[in-house]
Amino acid sequence: MVRVRTEAKRDAILDTAVEVFKERGLDGASMSEIASRLGGSKATLYGYFPSKEELFVHVALRVAGKQIRGMYEDLETRATDDPERVLTEFGKKLLHRVLAEDATTAHRLAVAHGRIGNLGRIFYDAGPGKAVEAFTRYIDAATKAGRLHAANPAVAAHHLLALLESEIAYRRSLQFGDAISASEIDQCVDRAVPVFLAAYAAPRTGDKAT
Repeated sequence: MVRVRTEAKRDAILDTAVEVFKERGLDGASMSEIASRLGGSKATLYGYFPSKEELFVHVALRVAGKQIRGMYEDLETRATDDPERVLTEFGKKLLHRVLAEDATTAHRLAVAHGRIGNLGRIFYDAGPGKAVEAFTRYIDAATKAGRLHAANPAVAAHHLLALLESEIAYRRSLQFGDAISASEIDQCVDRAVPVFLAAYAAPRTGDKAT
C-alpha cells in the first residue's frame, strides 16, 4: 500500500516537533516521542523526515519563516514617509515577533546546533536575512527619495538591526534576566531609531552634508 504524503500531515508533524524540541532540546528529543504525541507511527514520521536532525532543520526553518511572513510587504512603498515613523513601526513589529517564545526557542537551538545540516545559514536566510534584505531595499528607496542618506544601504540595514536588538541580544541568547515585556521592547525601538537616524537621516535643507 502506497502512503500518500500530504501538506496537512507534514504541518502536523512540524507543529508537534516544535513543542517537543522546545521542551527537550535537540539532544533530548526523540522521533519516538514525536510520533507518540502525533498519534502515528515512526514509519510515517520517517516517511516525511528521514532523520531527527533533518526534522529539526525544517522546524527551525518553519519558525524563522513565521518571523517575517507578511511583515515587510509594504515597507519599500513607504520610502517617502517620515523615516522615524516608518522605522519605529516596523522595528516594533520585528522585535515583537522575534522575541515571541517559539522564535526565541528556535534561535537558541539554531545557535547551539548551527552546524547540523547547515542550520545556522538556513535559519539566517529564512529569518534575519530576510529582514536585512527588506530594510536594505527600504533604505535604498528612502535614500533615492531624499529621506535617508546611506552610501551603502546593506551596511546601513545591518546597523539598524544591530541597534534594534542592542539592548536585548545578550539576554535573549544567554537566557538571563526577566522576560522582556512588550513595553520594554517598544522602548528599545524608541531609543534605537533616533540613533540610527543620527547617522543616516538625509541632511535637512540648509544643513551641510557630511
